[in-house]
Amino acid sequence: MPKKTHADRRAAGMDVQRTLRGGDIDTAAVAAATEARLGPLGSYVIDFALGEIWTRPGLSRRDRSLVVISILATLNQLNQLKVHVQGGINHGLSRTEVEEIFVQLGGYAGFPRAIDAMTTARQAIAELQGVDRLEPSPPAEALDDEARSAAAREVMALLSRNQPRTGTGVDMGSFTGAAGRFAFGELWARPQLSRRDRSLVVCATLTTQDKPTELRFHLQAALNHGVTAAELEELMITVIGYVGFPTAVEGFRALREIEARQEQGS
Repeated sequence: MPKKTHADRRAAGMDVQRTLRGGDIDTAAVAAATEARLGPLGSYVIDFALGEIWTRPGLSRRDRSLVVISILATLNQLNQLKVHVQGGINHGLSRTEVEEIFVQLGGYAGFPRAIDAMTTARQAIAELQGVDRLEPSPPAEALDDEARSAAAREVMALLSRNQPRTGTGVDMGSFTGAAGRFAFGELWARPQLSRRDRSLVVCATLTTQDKPTELRFHLQAALNHGVTAAELEELMITVIGYVGFPTAVEGFRALREIEARQEQGS
């Protein structure tokens, strides 16, 4: 990519600030206020996190918002999550899609973090809409185990494609069936968020949690669901800004292993 001047990076970062805010704002004033509040850290927020990471063409701003929301919910960073939920709506995510991120995270980051994130997100969206509170979302469909098992088999057929013969499964004892029916027969089978997007959510949270074994499985599953290797690379680049270089490096390591296995045809 061509080298950029500082002015280029600053202008790009201020443009991301504008789209996150969803309207006409005095971007120069916002940038100045950020630097006044945070000093050099504020400069790097604008010039690097926003000006270099967010403006890369490999992921749409809608998809990068989805990834960042997933990361912040996993980290339980609720102040930043509120800002990025509103930014995600401004970047094209629907309320249903935002809420479904936290439904998925209930299984992959735990219910306490998912509940805090859902509560924060609903407050953020209500504020964006200028209302005191949002109308309730519909509850989950009531499914018997037979229907859940059938859905789980369909989901796993694609998730498991092209995975190593050894797999990553583990015997959870008597809870194995219940866990599978919930994770794959309910969460992954819900239509409110595409399986491509669910893969981005899961890869983002597993990278953030530094779970390389599970991440390798879900990176391959993401490819099965239509996420490209270039998009997964952008996910890891986004992790640099929101979790840090060490965690992103481990994510890149897992991704390169998946790419190498694909090249070898195994």
